[in-house]
Amino acid sequence: MAYYAVMPRQTEPNANNFLGSLLQDMLPRSYVRSENTRAIQGRPNLRPDILITAAGRSPVVVEAEYEPAANVESEAKSRLGLTVAANGRVIEAAVALRYPDEIGEAHDLRTALSAARLSYCVFTGPPERLERFPQSGWLDGSVDDLADMVRLVSVPQRAVDEATSTLQEGIDRAANILDELNEMRPGVTASIARLLGMTDVPQTRRMACAIIANALVFHGRIAGTHGDVPPLSLVCAEDSPNPQGQALAAWSAILKINYWAIFAIAKDILQQLDAHGAARILRRLGETAQQVNAKGVDNAHDLTGRIFQRLIADRKYLATFYTLPASAALLARLAVAKMDGVDWSDAGAVGKLRIGDFACGAGALLSAVYEQVAARHERAGGDAAALHKTMMEDVLYGCDVMPSAVHITGSTLSGVEPDVVFENSRLYTMPYGRMEDGSVSIGSLELLKSSSVLTLFNTSDPAMRTGSAGEETAAQVQADIPDDGYDMVIMNPPFTRNVTREGAYADTVAAAFAAFGASEADQRKMAKRMGVLKKGTCYHGNAGIASAFAALAHKKIKPGGVLALVLPASVANGQAWQGFREIIDTGYNDVAVLSIAANGKEVSFSSDTAIAECLVIASKLKPGEAPENRARFASLSRRPQGFAGASSVAGSMLTLPAGRIRGIEDGPFGGTPLMVGDDRVGETISTPRCEDGENWGAVRLADYSLTQTAYALSQSKLWLPGSASAIDLRTALLRKVGKLGAYHLDIIGPYPRGPFDKAAPSKTSTYPALWNHDAKKETRMVCVPDSQLLVRQGLEDKAVSIWATASRAHLNLDFGFGSQPLVAAFTEQPSIGGRAWPNIVFDNQRWDYAFLVWANSALGLLSFWWNSNRQQPGRGITTIRTADNLPVLDLRTLTDDQLATAETIFDEFRDKEFKPAYLADADPNRALLDRRVICDLLGFDADIYAGVRRLAAKWCAEPSVHGGKGRR
Repeated sequence: MAYYAVMPRQTEPNANNFLGSLLQDMLPRSYVRSENTRAIQGRPNLRPDILITAAGRSPVVVEAEYEPAANVESEAKSRLGLTVAANGRVIEAAVALRYPDEIGEAHDLRTALSAARLSYCVFTGPPERLERFPQSGWLDGSVDDLADMVRLVSVPQRAVDEATSTLQEGIDRAANILDELNEMRPGVTASIARLLGMTDVPQTRRMACAIIANALVFHGRIAGTHGDVPPLSLVCAEDSPNPQGQALAAWSAILKINYWAIFAIAKDILQQLDAHGAARILRRLGETAQQVNAKGVDNAHDLTGRIFQRLIADRKYLATFYTLPASAALLARLAVAKMDGVDWSDAGAVGKLRIGDFACGAGALLSAVYEQVAARHERAGGDAAALHKTMMEDVLYGCDVMPSAVHITGSTLSGVEPDVVFENSRLYTMPYGRMEDGSVSIGSLELLKSSSVLTLFNTSDPAMRTGSAGEETAAQVQADIPDDGYDMVIMNPPFTRNVTREGAYADTVAAAFAAFGASEADQRKMAKRMGVLKKGTCYHGNAGIASAFAALAHKKIKPGGVLALVLPASVANGQAWQGFREIIDTGYNDVAVLSIAANGKEVSFSSDTAIAECLVIASKLKPGEAPENRARFASLSRRPQGFAGASSVAGSMLTLPAGRIRGIEDGPFGGTPLMVGDDRVGETISTPRCEDGENWGAVRLADYSLTQTAYALSQSKLWLPGSASAIDLRTALLRKVGKLGAYHLDIIGPYPRGPFDKAAPSKTSTYPALWNHDAKKETRMVCVPDSQLLVRQGLEDKAVSIWATASRAHLNLDFGFGSQPLVAAFTEQPSIGGRAWPNIVFDNQRWDYAFLVWANSALGLLSFWWNSNRQQPGRGITTIRTADNLPVLDLRTLTDDQLATAETIFDEFRDKEFKPAYLADADPNRALLDRRVICDLLGFDADIYAGVRRLAAKWCAEPSVHGGKGRR
């Protein structure tokens, strides 16, 4: 008889102990206890499976069971709100974890757990406001992923929220004191404003108080770790005879240690105040700082950035929007994942990395990258605290033109390890505006032509002043920013365009250079300087200053390095961004572009803006490396919600093998879902690498089947959702079948560019023009010219030349889907097209009718939308040059009978009213036009017509089409 040894099954407590040991290795600054009693206050017999605590963090409990784990969620939820006996902190997060059943049979449990895929969910909040993440289903990940999740959910969110409110309230109350001082001694507040490079307004005074408050918070944190720094309670005590003198003395001592970015400008501000005003402000803010520090929240949780972003006065000109912490975490994780060949366990190797943000703002992106690098180092067995000095001195480079921004960045990064001393950091305030020698400088963009810039710590120009640093030693610091020198450049650059002339920019000459009260002469000179620096780069004035920063990033990244940018969504379709797209298409691999298919502020990754944005992440080609033939796009249904959400979205992107991602040419079956648990958070798709900077059409789509149909149309195929295969439908680029008329500035631009003046319309006009939008008058395909053109004296020949391009067909360049119905309009007599309605000249006038009925059908709407810039909700914008590449019905292939049919259809619909485009699926006249075009003009059957109507419904459901506008 044979006997077989039966290995005993591993118990859950045994698995918990091994898992706790693995987590302890990955979270070295945490205390991980498994299967301990007397861990919970008032519940001595309660035994959490795994309890994780850390200084400054909220405790996290992990409750685990073998699958099917029927009770694990209720067990995890029951731990919320309990108090940990060891530190008195309340448990705000609990993880419910399911072990794979095979773990129980493992002989080497540690090895089995290290290789296992675990499923888990997280419960957060007080029991009365319980939240589950994900909302449904389970996260799937390794022990590494579980350690990351524990780190993310251990942020004491309640304390963070309370500290944010406390800090904001204290700053506002202190600012009231400065406002009073402004009434009595305006020279004092004016001098403070000059220090900050701002105008003397209430917002600037709040900024000054925020800087002092931040310094006091930091003072309180480091007082216990440096013997020469007195406690905050002594410096700002109510009975202190001279708080100002004591604070200045203490901060001078701190500056001998370092912390220049935090204390130098704060010290300068404090010195401007009279003793009485300073005492009132210091006592008020000292109390606030102590309350904030009592919450146990450090700067790593982004308090500083949140507060300061609300106070940056020149944001309207610099157009810098604070990268939301969750968005920053998403971009940083995707970017760091592309850093090949880094031994994260080797502190020396990590210390050789160079990571730059040359428009660092509040430092959100550098902070997020630091978090990713430190987490990887810790998980690999390293000591993140020991790495801090190297990170600050050698790895992280931050530049900005705003002294307050450098203050914020320095505060946030220094606060990661406040007790670790470092020498000079790589954070620079860049020269901006008029210099002492009469020249001008445009900040970090000077690096387009140089590998170094002389940054000024302290000059007579208030916009340059960053504090007292270096007054006794050197007034200037050479910032070395070498070309091809960075392993990663990560930025959310300013978006301002010099051509902007609206709102806050109405009275500016060059909006991109109007910050810090620059004069018109200086603005012009700075714009001219940009003209010199842009040569040989992808900068384009219509794309805005962001394209110059994109060029700078490309210049500074070393071969094999990573580009990670937050850019306006116009990067995908804007003609002015073509040069940048060409750089990406030819010079980078592993390209990923993320956008958001949503409405309102949800379309952006930044705060305080409703402008749609994209994340662009890619790896720069190494010498001899060939470009890949694919790129990857993803559209999220909403922007990341919290750090856990951002990490999970990134994980969903990173764990999908390339072979499992559906291609744009695979047919209208949608993209590959991005899942977080059972929650669908978006779709991803791969596309062929573009050529010559072609448009990236696969952005801001909730349903990728639309882009697959639109792509098929561009390839002369009609492949509709629900159809098993494609059918032939000849299309061509608009420039192949017609020619767009003159650019509007070539018609009425400044003398002598434009030969015409625009005037009110006249029934007897010699030179009629369809110029502007009036949605109420554009409900029918036949429109009446709204202007006439008058010939300027001396430019008669040029006027005749322009008039020779007049025609009857016009294209809508600025299409508001929520109010306008027409892609194309028709005028009874030839007319000139203006800014909104350039005209199209066809070789055969019979093509006018075919083009009009095609363009205003559902297929025409789809094609226009796919080719347009969808940066603004409910609007598609194109330009004359971009419209050249609009896929349209190939009019050259139509027979005489088809052209006659097209004219008949046009005559039938010329006086029919159409609803706004976003209601195309519910518009009976649009439905009838679709039937006539599909069945009668193109000869397809009723099934194809039904597919087109299904397509119309899908298109109308897109957030970038309806823009959140309601339907009856």
